[in-house]
Amino acid sequence: MPDIDAAREVALTLAVQLHSARDSQPDPFASEPLPERVLHTAGQFANWLASRPAHLRLRPAPFTFAEGRPGPGVPTKHQGDGMSVTMTDSDQVTYVVAPEDSKGVAVADTLTWSSDDNGAVVTLTPSADTLSCVFAAVDPGTANISVTDGTLSAADSIVVTAGAAASLVLTPGTPVAEA
Repeated sequence: MPDIDAAREVALTLAVQLHSARDSQPDPFASEPLPERVLHTAGQFANWLASRPAHLRLRPAPFTFAEGRPGPGVPTKHQGDGMSVTMTDSDQVTYVVAPEDSKGVAVADTLTWSSDDNGAVVTLTPSADTLSCVFAAVDPGTANISVTDGTLSAADSIVVTAGAAASLVLTPGTPVAEA
């Protein structure tokens, strides 16, 4: 929970710095005296500081889909801790995140998605509003994914396993004489 007194203190400091630099020359068009302008600006800064997200709730979608194939999905598989997702190397899963303030109210923010595997295990495609991201499997392995807003972060892991056999190939051996 953000400390509102700390936010107000920072806001007032910023407003004083802004107006002391700006008001070194008197503004003949200013409708308010300087102290009122500083307090008004500090109030705007405090509102902005207090509206920053306090929580990022990261959730995998309830269904995992085969890559590039429209059709029914299968329930997303979770590992023991209830979060880490397991999928085959031909699947993709969508994660959504809900930035919330300290009271659980949704706030708008631009988020950054990342993965620690450099695209070797999963590729990621964030949505235009950055509130969701599709992770498509590349090869078996584990990828630790995260989403941040600059100050907060949420993380999960995706375990990619080999899929079921897609084809069978018979390779004849070299004939040998019977014993």
